[in-house]
Amino acid sequence: MTLLDFVKEMKDKKSDKISVKKVEGPNGAFISITKADGEVSTLPIGKKSQHGTLQEYNILIAEDGQAICTINNYEDGEELTL
Repeated sequence: MTLLDFVKEMKDKKSDKISVKKVEGPNGAFISITKADGEVSTLPIGKKSQHGTLQEYNILIAEDGQAICTINNYEDGEELTL
């Protein structure tokens, strides 16, 4: 899933306004998402994907449910159920 698709899914039904920006600081970059009601959420950007653009990012959901922005394309690999 792309970052833009991920953000579109976050939109409230009552408002179509949502803003996304990349914020860079001394400890790396992250994505800041602000809804129309002022609610702000952030997503970390993977270490090797720090210099990407908003249109390039994909979303990787970690095992703990944390969404991470990355430029790399991940696909399901081998799976084992015990």
